[in-house]
Amino acid sequence: MPQTTPKGLHRLAFGGDYNPEQWPESVWQEDVRLMREAGVTMVSVGIFSWALLEPEPGRYDFGWLDRILDLLH
Repeated sequence: MPQTTPKGLHRLAFGGDYNPEQWPESVWQEDVRLMREAGVTMVSVGIFSWALLEPEPGRYDFGWLDRILDLLH
């Protein structure tokens, strides 16, 4: 039978969408702290951020995404 849960997940996942690009970076650390306090285990990011990830054709900027993923990890 194929594995149907994410590798390493041993309990019910709890989380949702997080759109850090809509908030000042200065609040991200507090957001992550509150997510941990609430027991969040899974977060989707970057869902609506393509314009920030590719600000002009062929030029990509993943810096902010790297920073938030490091905080969430």
